[in-house]
Amino acid sequence: MAGDLKRVYKFYGWEDAGKVSPEAEGYERIRDLLGMYDLMTEIWSKETCAPRMRDEGTPENRTLGQCSITAFLIQDIFGGGVYGTELEDGNYHCYNVIDGMTFDLTSEQFGDEVLNYENNPMQLREVHFEKEEKHERYLYIKAELERKLKKLSMLDLIDKAAKGSIDAAAELAEAYLTGKYGDKNPAKAKKWANYAAKRGSKLAEEVLAKL
Repeated sequence: MAGDLKRVYKFYGWEDAGKVSPEAEGYERIRDLLGMYDLMTEIWSKETCAPRMRDEGTPENRTLGQCSITAFLIQDIFGGGVYGTELEDGNYHCYNVIDGMTFDLTSEQFGDEVLNYENNPMQLREVHFEKEEKHERYLYIKAELERKLKKLSMLDLIDKAAKGSIDAAAELAEAYLTGKYGDKNPAKAKKWANYAAKRGSKLAEEVLAKL
């Protein structure tokens, strides 16, 4: 059955990816590097691809031209170091080493070729981000990830509130009031605050007082 199908991971290091959890605060929704990969497959795009490779990218090869900004974003969230393996054209392909384990979430762009992940130089973001376009792509991909996480958090609250959770309804009202997970919506804030306040929520009462 379709509902029983599990995603097949092929990026380098996927076997250990479930052992690594986020270190940075605010990324608790990302369970591990497998979850990070799932999110990135929805974010990688022509806009995040290195300009020189944009004409070569396809929907089936979304990891092309995404290595450095992805590796530094992973470092932000999971820690560890970013390293580079030199390619035939003289450029460096970036990957992550975390707790002694090597991960390359963008390795699939090379097909069946296995790169050299041993004894490679560490890559510094200060050097990579001297290129303004790369720094802008990094900021863009990070903002897209945070936007995605906010949307997922909002959907979780909506689901829980719809199933009768008073706490979730109050939190949802507050989120609509403040724009915590997206755009502000006073009408929806009032709706959910009224619902939760009638059922004894102090937070909902505080939201109503601010409307």
